[in-house]
Amino acid sequence: MKFLYNTLRWANMLLILATLLAYLAPHANPAKIWQLSFLGLAYPFLLVGNIGFIIFWAVKRKPYFLFSIGCILVGFGYFTSFFGWHFFSGKTGGKDDIKLMTYNIAGFRKFEAESKDKQQLKTAILEKFAQENGQPDILCIQEGSGDQAVEVIRKTFGYSHYFKKKGTVIFSKYPFVNQDMLPFGNTGNSCVWADLKTPKGIVRVYCAHLQSNWLTYTANKIATKGDLREKQTWKDIRYVMRQYKNAVAIRAGQAQVIKDHLSKSPYPVILCGDFNDPPVSYVHRLLSEGLQDSFCEKGSGVSFTFAGKLPALRIDYVLCSKIFQVKSHRVGDVELSDHFPVLVSLELEARGGR
Repeated sequence: MKFLYNTLRWANMLLILATLLAYLAPHANPAKIWQLSFLGLAYPFLLVGNIGFIIFWAVKRKPYFLFSIGCILVGFGYFTSFFGWHFFSGKTGGKDDIKLMTYNIAGFRKFEAESKDKQQLKTAILEKFAQENGQPDILCIQEGSGDQAVEVIRKTFGYSHYFKKKGTVIFSKYPFVNQDMLPFGNTGNSCVWADLKTPKGIVRVYCAHLQSNWLTYTANKIATKGDLREKQTWKDIRYVMRQYKNAVAIRAGQAQVIKDHLSKSPYPVILCGDFNDPPVSYVHRLLSEGLQDSFCEKGSGVSFTFAGKLPALRIDYVLCSKIFQVKSHRVGDVELSDHFPVLVSLELEARGGR
């Protein structure tokens, strides 16, 4: 028994070390140190492991549980970005509240190439979702590359104003004052922005789709069929690591472009979209500086926005200036993509700064 306890104690210490290193991920530019980003991605699993050790040592009446408690408390800000406490938050009822939804539709999974029956089924699912949730005042779409899928969304929600570039779309019931796209270079990703005239003043909205990891197929293959005794599994793992290393560095550069433009905005800002990075990441820290994360303000429980087989990923966000009051945040339950939509209500308070 003593040998078992010693082994578990050392395993606990290694887990704590990995967790502490994960806390450094948001502060390390992945273009220089990408390995910490991978630990940041693993934070939910590190957290669960620490909670498991807390329970185990507490049941065994060993004081070692205090180490994992201390580890979690050191990074409590990251814990609250993973687990929301706002279980009894009231829903908004203000007529001037801004209701916003961001959704990576993944082209409705090749909507335009499907049969009419499948298209009609997906359209019916979207229409039901719209009936149950109403029309957002602002709808931000990523991976809306197919014109037909985008048109279905426009008609379903009844928008007359929209701006689209490279599959990234801002729909709005508010008139557009100005709009443009930020330069991401030779990539299929993009970030569009628009100044919208709301009843309480002009608001600048950014809709971003940052560099994808392009790992879903291989990662799913490893998760479902991987055998560590097989060479192919290790080849797949090395491929995943290479792809992730390249993608996370590209995202850091894209996030800097957004940050530089956003910091010069003369209006209150809403930044939303698919960042393809978790809360414990350099990209999230960079983009959320000076802004509020709607989940941290009004989220409840554990929130995942990625619907693929890779679990525990919150990679779709709504960030906003502190002049907004976040009234509600929730993740929609609709299976039309490998992401779930995020729905948020915001109240623009009296002007006094960003």
